[in-house]
Amino acid sequence: MKNWLRRALRTALQSAVGYIAVAVPAVDWSMDRAVLKTTLIGIGISAVSAGLAAAMNLNEE
Repeated sequence: MKNWLRRALRTALQSAVGYIAVAVPAVDWSMDRAVLKTTLIGIGISAVSAGLAAAMNLNEE
Protein backbone atom coordinates (compact mmCIF):
# COMPACT_ATOMS: atom_id res chain seq x y z
CA MET A 1 0.00 0.00 0.00
CA LYS A 2 1.35 3.41 -0.87
CA ASN A 3 2.57 5.59 1.95
CA TRP A 4 0.22 8.50 1.19
CA LEU A 5 -2.80 6.18 1.16
CA ARG A 6 -1.80 4.68 4.48
CA ARG A 7 -1.42 8.18 5.96
CA ALA A 8 -4.82 9.25 4.60
CA LEU A 9 -6.55 6.20 6.03
CA ARG A 10 -4.81 6.60 9.38
CA THR A 11 -5.83 10.26 9.58
CA ALA A 12 -9.43 9.40 8.69
CA LEU A 13 -9.51 6.69 11.35
CA GLN A 14 -8.08 9.05 13.97
CA SER A 15 -10.72 11.64 13.19
CA ALA A 16 -13.53 9.08 13.36
CA VAL A 17 -12.29 7.73 16.69
CA GLY A 18 -12.11 11.27 18.08
CA TYR A 19 -15.65 12.00 16.95
CA ILE A 20 -16.91 8.72 18.42
CA ALA A 21 -15.20 9.41 21.75
CA VAL A 22 -16.93 12.77 22.02
CA ALA A 23 -20.31 12.20 20.35
CA VAL A 24 -21.38 8.71 21.41
CA PRO A 25 -21.48 9.35 25.19
CA ALA A 26 -23.54 12.50 24.56
CA VAL A 27 -26.23 10.69 22.53
CA ASP A 28 -29.53 9.93 24.24
CA TRP A 29 -30.06 6.37 23.00
CA SER A 30 -33.66 6.27 24.25
CA MET A 31 -34.72 8.64 21.46
CA ASP A 32 -35.75 7.63 17.95
CA ARG A 33 -33.56 6.48 15.06
CA ALA A 34 -32.94 10.03 13.88
CA VAL A 35 -30.39 10.49 16.65
CA LEU A 36 -28.51 7.35 15.65
CA LYS A 37 -28.61 8.38 12.00
CA THR A 38 -27.22 11.82 12.85
CA THR A 39 -24.41 10.26 14.89
CA LEU A 40 -23.43 7.86 12.09
CA ILE A 41 -23.51 10.66 9.51
CA GLY A 42 -21.21 12.72 11.74
CA ILE A 43 -18.76 9.83 12.00
CA GLY A 44 -18.76 9.40 8.23
CA ILE A 45 -18.33 13.08 7.50
CA SER A 46 -15.46 13.47 9.95
CA ALA A 47 -13.66 10.44 8.53
CA VAL A 48 -14.10 11.55 4.92
CA SER A 49 -13.01 15.13 5.62
CA ALA A 50 -9.89 13.94 7.44
CA GLY A 51 -9.08 11.58 4.58
CA LEU A 52 -9.45 14.38 2.05
CA ALA A 53 -7.23 16.65 4.10
CA ALA A 54 -4.54 13.99 4.26
CA ALA A 55 -4.82 13.30 0.53
CA MET A 56 -4.51 16.99 -0.28
CA ASN A 57 -1.24 17.15 1.68
CA LEU A 58 0.49 14.30 -0.11
CA ASN A 59 3.82 14.80 -1.79
CA GLU A 60 3.69 15.34 -5.54
CA GLU A 61 6.94 13.53 -6.26
